[in-house]
Amino acid sequence: MKLRATSLALMAVLAASGPVLTQTATAQQAKGKVDIEADSMELFEQRNEAIFRGNVRASRMDMKLSANTLLVKFSKDSAGKTEVTWLETQGGGVQIVTSKQTIDGDWMKMNVKSNTAVVGGGVTVKQGTSVVRGDKLDVDLNTNQSKFSGGRVKGSFLPE
Repeated sequence: MKLRATSLALMAVLAASGPVLTQTATAQQAKGKVDIEADSMELFEQRNEAIFRGNVRASRMDMKLSANTLLVKFSKDSAGKTEVTWLETQGGGVQIVTSKQTIDGDWMKMNVKSNTAVVGGGVTVKQGTSVVRGDKLDVDLNTNQSKFSGGRVKGSFLPE
């Protein structure tokens, strides 16, 4: 089952409403406001990290992300511009919801520079009445290709 690139593309914009704002994220925000709420947020400038903790909820247009913790890593160039490089959920219970799909797993990691993401730990992808389950889901957002790995994959496909 292919994942829509926009389902996980939300991750690339999440940091924009926090302490790190990039030109790319600004352009993406023009298409839809990004909202993030969490019980707390810490900025570690020396480590180039920001951590949103506790009941993290993020949304942009029809996409929603929920997680226990969202780690955002960023880099700064010589001109002082900030660029998000890595996003990672921690603590289990990640869910990505769009108007067409729901993706559940224990964790998510996204390499923003390569535009790839991995969701792992009992991954379930639901689209309409169809459901696919597996251990790990790799997604290339450049090619819109996804691949389950790490064990057996189970699917139930029902026409709508």
